[in-house]
Amino acid sequence: MDTLAISDADFAACLADLDTVNRLTLAARPTLGFLARLTAGWPAGAELRLLDAGAGQGGMLRAIHRWAVRRGLSPRLVGVDLNPQAIAAARAATPPAMGVTWITADIFAAAPDPRPHVVTSALFAHHLDDAGVVRFLRWMEGTASHGWFVNDLHRHLLAHHGFALLAAAMRWHRFVRHDGPLSVARAFVPADWRRLLAEAGIAGAKVSWHVPFRLCVGRVKP
Repeated sequence: MDTLAISDADFAACLADLDTVNRLTLAARPTLGFLARLTAGWPAGAELRLLDAGAGQGGMLRAIHRWAVRRGLSPRLVGVDLNPQAIAAARAATPPAMGVTWITADIFAAAPDPRPHVVTSALFAHHLDDAGVVRFLRWMEGTASHGWFVNDLHRHLLAHHGFALLAAAMRWHRFVRHDGPLSVARAFVPADWRRLLAEAGIAGAKVSWHVPFRLCVGRVKP
C-alpha cells in the first residue's frame, strides 16, 4: 500500500477498513489516556493545540476532537500526511464543524504555527527505519511544547497470526489483509524503544503496553 499507485476509490475503501480495525482494537484508548494525563488540571475552555503525524483518514483526530469537547477543552487540531489521497479521504470523512486543518506534507518539513501543545502519531513510526524513528523522536521533542505520544504496534507472533485470521474472517480490504501482518512484523518490542530513545538523547519518556498488542511511547514535559 505504501508503494503501489491505486485509485482514489480503492484507497478510500482500504482506509475505511483500517478505521474499522482501529475502532475494534480500541486504538484511540491509549492516546486519549495520555491526553487525559497531560491535560489534568487544565481549566474548562482551554485550547488544546495538537498535531497528528501520519494522520491517514483522520480517525484518531476525530476521536480526539470528541474526547476534548467532552472534557470541556477547545480543540485546535492539525493532521499531516505525506499522501494526498489520505488527506482527501480525511477531509471527506471529517465533519467540517470539527475545524480540523489537513496538510499534505513531509512531517519533517512541517513548521506548525502556533506551536502545538502535543504531537501524536498512530501506526506511523513502524513505517520508518531506525534513523527515521530517532529523527522523529527528536522532531517531536523539539516541536511539542507540552508532550508527545507514539501509538504503535507490538511485534509479537500472536498479534501477527491473530490479525491475519481476523482480517480474513472479516473480509477486509486486500491491502489490509496483506499489510496488517507486515506492519506487526515491522513493529517494535520494548527494548527497541529504549534503544531508540537513548539514541535520540531523550529521557523521561514512558514505554507502555496496551491491550490488544499496542506498544506506546509518551512523554509529558515538566
